[in-house]
Amino acid sequence: MHQKNEKEETIDPAKTALLLLHWQNDIAASGNKRTRELVEQLAATHTIEHTQTALKASREKGVLVVYVVASHRPGYPEIPAKRVPLFNSVVESGTHIRGTWDTQVIDQLKPLNDEIIVYNYFPSSFYSTDLDLILRNKGITNLVLSGIATNWAVESTARDAICQGYFVYTLKDCCIGRTDEMHNWSLTNILSVLGIVLDSQAYIDSLKG
Repeated sequence: MHQKNEKEETIDPAKTALLLLHWQNDIAASGNKRTRELVEQLAATHTIEHTQTALKASREKGVLVVYVVASHRPGYPEIPAKRVPLFNSVVESGTHIRGTWDTQVIDQLKPLNDEIIVYNYFPSSFYSTDLDLILRNKGITNLVLSGIATNWAVESTARDAICQGYFVYTLKDCCIGRTDEMHNWSLTNILSVLGIVLDSQAYIDSLKG
């Protein structure tokens, strides 16, 4: 269906940001206890390796790299008292606490000292954060998305991004969902309508142009 929009592209590195969404220990590291099945999926699909390749190329070409980390203060004051199931699972697990191992970026994708980290509380990287301010100050018009989960953080960020005038590219082999079905459905039916879905190699080739 809509994924036919993958085509040869030329992306201007000076106007582009690579957003790395929720690549943190309590979601993607092998040592965490909460998402063991997801960690196994990441290994089987080589999603981290694909993301490493895209990250390396982005740095070499001068693309702005921004990490978005799900993090909360102790006691989760950012989450409403009447919680939906999505927030219940976070609070009950005791994860996403800022300043802990949980909310550090996984070793394979560690940020450089001068790279930006944005902390967020909800699936969208834009809601109640300073991400838009940073991107506009940097002259960014194109966003390239990698992260977890495809049908949550990635999709929610893409939806808000287009409403604020950004053009969105989603790296399909640098994202993962809770299941393959959720991942593929979001790519095919949502993300390909909100922008262009392409793989990491096509993205790297576009930067060469």
